[in-house]
Amino acid sequence: MGKPDLEMKPLVALLLSGGGGTRLWPLSTEATPKQFLRLFDGQSLFQKTVLRARKAGVTHVHVLANQGQAHLLAADWQELAGQGGDAHFVLEPVRRDSAPAIAAGVAECLTLYGPECRILVLACDHLIPDEAAFAKAVAQACETAHAGHLVTFGLKPQAPVTDYGYINAGDALAGLPARHVAAFVEKPDRATAARYVEAGHYYWNSGMFLFEAGVFAREAAEHMPDLWQYAQKAVAEGLMSDQGFVLDAALFSAAQAISIDYALFEKSRHVAVVPADFAWSDVGGWAAMHEALPQQDEGLALSGPVITQDSRNSLVLSDGVPVLALGLEDMVVVATKTGIFVAPKDRASEIKALLARLPKH
Repeated sequence: MGKPDLEMKPLVALLLSGGGGTRLWPLSTEATPKQFLRLFDGQSLFQKTVLRARKAGVTHVHVLANQGQAHLLAADWQELAGQGGDAHFVLEPVRRDSAPAIAAGVAECLTLYGPECRILVLACDHLIPDEAAFAKAVAQACETAHAGHLVTFGLKPQAPVTDYGYINAGDALAGLPARHVAAFVEKPDRATAARYVEAGHYYWNSGMFLFEAGVFAREAAEHMPDLWQYAQKAVAEGLMSDQGFVLDAALFSAAQAISIDYALFEKSRHVAVVPADFAWSDVGGWAAMHEALPQQDEGLALSGPVITQDSRNSLVLSDGVPVLALGLEDMVVVATKTGIFVAPKDRASEIKALLARLPKH
């Protein structure tokens, strides 16, 4: 028996763009979150995500974003000059985490395309340079989703990183390029992460998913019925505006603010993982940014009017303010008109505690 013919079914990219990216302050802020920064080849991470999805066979693009980001989305989309095809913006009147956002996106896709449409959920702020390897993983996920599974993408860990959750992969699924998910694991300490890497059957939880709309609806009705109903009603009562489709504020606000992992994927008995081996980063902090950017001699990643001397293994960025850096080692220095951040690279993730003490203007 041959593989199922999936080419006739719509493949919808549901792109999540609601985050504020505050761990990359002061370059990324609520006004200009990291998915719209132009640090990689002159394109934003949002633009790269759209083009990567299209090359993987996506037929429709739906973008779920905070309503305050609508103008940024429109500007980035216009710059693509038709390369992204048509887009549909679904605007969240309030921020409610990934489960309500994804549920609302799926509810609308059910109405527009029917239960057999395939939905590829992607964050707009991830960096994946190898588009061919990504497209191969999407094809494998489509095959697995057709068999009735909610599919997550597991990335082969390159190091015992403690910033990501992990997926414990179980037995292989017969005839499919995927494995059962034995368990989702919270962010571990370094010793535990090292054991996961050595074990060989743990993967980074990438936060990317693929499923058929009807399968998601069935599982959502069983495992998160209240949230699913609020999401459906928020779509049914939503209104078109000149910026996009706006979800009903009262109904969407009533949905529990919770991640899709907790609300659904950790509860469902029909979750599979497609193991993938392509380079991936969520660019979730300054240490990850340092790894993602091109590096000069001595491990220096520099951007803007920066002059260094006797420095190594450091990230120095400026959006126009001249920066002179002398004798840096394993440091992060970011200078913008918004503010300045300086920290040892291995402590840069502690920025959230400092931001909480920053006076509000």
